[in-house]
Amino acid sequence: MKTVAIIPARGGSKGIPRKNIRYLNGKPLIAYSIQVLLDSQLVDKVIVSTDDEEIANISKGYGAEVIMRPEYLASDEVPLDPVIYDVVQHLERQHEYYDIVLTVQPTSPLLKLKTLNGVIEKLINSNYETVITAKDDRHLSWEELNGMFFPKYSERKNRQYLPPEFRETGAILASKRDIITENSRIGKNVTLYTVSEFESVDIDSPMDWWVAEKLLNRKKIVLRVDGYKEIGLGHIFRTLSIANNIIDHEVVFLMCEKHDLGIRLVKEQNFNVVTFIDNPVDEIIRLGPDIVINDILDTSKDYIQSLKNLGIKVFNFEDLGDGAEYADGVFNALYPGDVPFENFYTGEKYYISRNEFVNTNIKEIKKEVKNILITFGGTDPNNLTLKTLKSICNLNENFDITIILGPGYLHFDELNEEVKKIKRRINIYKTVKNMADHMYNSDIIFSSAGRTMYEIAMIGTPSIIIAQNYREVTHLFGHNYNGFINLGIHSEVNDERIKSVLIRLISDFDLRRNMHKRMLKHDLKHGLKRIFSIIFAREEE
Repeated sequence: MKTVAIIPARGGSKGIPRKNIRYLNGKPLIAYSIQVLLDSQLVDKVIVSTDDEEIANISKGYGAEVIMRPEYLASDEVPLDPVIYDVVQHLERQHEYYDIVLTVQPTSPLLKLKTLNGVIEKLINSNYETVITAKDDRHLSWEELNGMFFPKYSERKNRQYLPPEFRETGAILASKRDIITENSRIGKNVTLYTVSEFESVDIDSPMDWWVAEKLLNRKKIVLRVDGYKEIGLGHIFRTLSIANNIIDHEVVFLMCEKHDLGIRLVKEQNFNVVTFIDNPVDEIIRLGPDIVINDILDTSKDYIQSLKNLGIKVFNFEDLGDGAEYADGVFNALYPGDVPFENFYTGEKYYISRNEFVNTNIKEIKKEVKNILITFGGTDPNNLTLKTLKSICNLNENFDITIILGPGYLHFDELNEEVKKIKRRINIYKTVKNMADHMYNSDIIFSSAGRTMYEIAMIGTPSIIIAQNYREVTHLFGHNYNGFINLGIHSEVNDERIKSVLIRLISDFDLRRNMHKRMLKHDLKHGLKRIFSIIFAREEE
């Protein structure tokens, strides 16, 4: 079967003057329809019907043939049926005959080749006379009759439970030639070809134009991340902060199948999670992203180069591996790399704060210490929670203890048994949603030397830091000049050291107030904005 595609494009558009040849994301609007039609092997000829010389010249430049529309078919009042019939008649007078006639609007720039071919194939392989693109547009709709309004639904339900209600998108109306007349392009046997919300955009107003431009600039972003006992859950929380602040682009999490803890946390936030077993590159190829953001610590040269060879932009967090210098950007708020590559962005300027800390209250330092918070991250692999509790629970000072455990903490039974022995008020929470409130309500905090330090500094609560591993020892932010007391690596910190530092801090109001002031000198609220400006500026380049 032979197919002709006709694009009707008048020059006198009213809502957006000259819209068919206005530049949308770098090229004339009409070019999108022309190009997708020329890309299809099922379309034999592409014709633009217009009354405008400029539209004609631009259309020819993009590869379409042009038939100038007679003046009597160029006014606002003329429907499309006689316009399409005029083109068909013109072709047949030249002995060019087609079995299928497509009407493709120039105002649907997001039309996909897969949809176009699907419409044609449905018409070829069935008894339908007409196929029309449509979207499921179910809503709680009303209609007006004699000045009164009546619901078009029988029962109020959430949108997804309403019966389907379809609206034409205007992108494609495809019919077999024998039903095309001067007054109609639609046969008796009609079906709809449903398209997505994105693909259904039909530009008729400035708002439609804005939406289309946003969607044409939409990228697919893969967040490659894992979370488990050995590396903790900070990487998960950071990528969730990234994902929660991206609305203009598609986000997919790519995670190793064997690390169920991190996968569960991401799925609880209702993000799209794709898993792999051995090689993430194969899955990345299948996903076809524009950008890959790795939050997996050190990467290899082979891994990063394999992504770059696919034309993907690559950005990494806290990567000190061989692959770091080959990425488009490496962000490290905790420690600098060994070599000052141009693509390395280090220091507190690139810390990503969780949303709950951006607008949190600032701690007011009081002379009396009433509550001490113990929190050592999502997994606390060295059980510093229990170590700290045992060290401070029998002090003479009068204070309550709050313990916050992460979702990967594996020593709860042992901790609970210890708590039963202690004659002091102790509150234990697990996987809290209001960490900022707990930090604000505490007077001193015990924590590890990870990203939690930045959260503490945004509130200003005096804190004692113990490093979980030697990598944390290198985290430059957690030191006295930023307002922290850093005890170093956990294996070299004994009970007496923990006790003596806490007693000093409880008794020294001026020290706590000075720590508080040093913490608050830092601007930690705008890191994500800085990172996005780098990632998306690079993508535009």
